[in-house]
Amino acid sequence: MKIMVVDNDPVYLGLLAEILQLHGYDVTAVHDGEEALSKLKEVPVDFILSDISMPKMNGMSLHRYIRQDPKLKHLPFAWNSGYRELRDAAKVEDPSIDLKFEKAMPIPNLLFFLSHFASGGRRRSKGHESAAC
Repeated sequence: MKIMVVDNDPVYLGLLAEILQLHGYDVTAVHDGEEALSKLKEVPVDFILSDISMPKMNGMSLHRYIRQDPKLKHLPFAWNSGYRELRDAAKVEDPSIDLKFEKAMPIPNLLFFLSHFASGGRRRSKGHESAAC
């Protein structure tokens, strides 16, 4: 599965990309929403995992843009962030968000959710958006 990881924290971005690659995922790592949109024109992906709080274009704006693009709107999309941003994002009632989780979520939990999507799973059940936290 090809995953795009979008995060402005270079340490977290590099670490998460490396962990996902070690578990067999093909990872494209970018630093903000604008770079993600540009890269999506060149590199097809199966899943987008985006930080919420970023300069230039944040994760919410990136998600909104992707859902409006007929070529991209099918992509599973996850938000991740620190607790405060995630708490604010949890208030967003949007069934097109497939997963919301804290950056501190254990890696095995994240890998479980990604394997669910890789095996054809799609939407989480309503009310389970915080199950990963």
